[in-house]
Amino acid sequence: MHDFIMDEVSELWDVICDGPFVPMTTIGEGTITVPKTRKEYNDTERKAIEKNFRAKKILVKQSKINMLTTEYELFKMKKDESIQDMHTHFTSIINKLHSLGEVIPRNKLVQKILSVLPGSWKRKVNAITEAKDL
Repeated sequence: MHDFIMDEVSELWDVICDGPFVPMTTIGEGTITVPKTRKEYNDTERKAIEKNFRAKKILVKQSKINMLTTEYELFKMKKDESIQDMHTHFTSIINKLHSLGEVIPRNKLVQKILSVLPGSWKRKVNAITEAKDL
């Protein structure tokens, strides 16, 4: 089973590096090749096309994860934003990351929230940090 997964990963990586597989057919007197229509695909070509789609899905997912991770890392509370609005915005980013399989440990989330609170919260942040031994 493990070898099957490794083979699959290797094949998907080939698609990512080399580009998608496009089934071709020869027309005319055998001098011109053009892409086949979907109904002309054989089983092997259909499987190769499925790998194209899986590779694309992986790339799109990773792109979303990268964008959300950057958004998380650069997250700051806006000047005119309430604590509730800030928390809602923060939670939205975290939930999107979680739905893509990226889980940030709870202690890191707490530290991040505490680090973006405005100066007026400094005493509360210090008390929380000391009480929770962060």
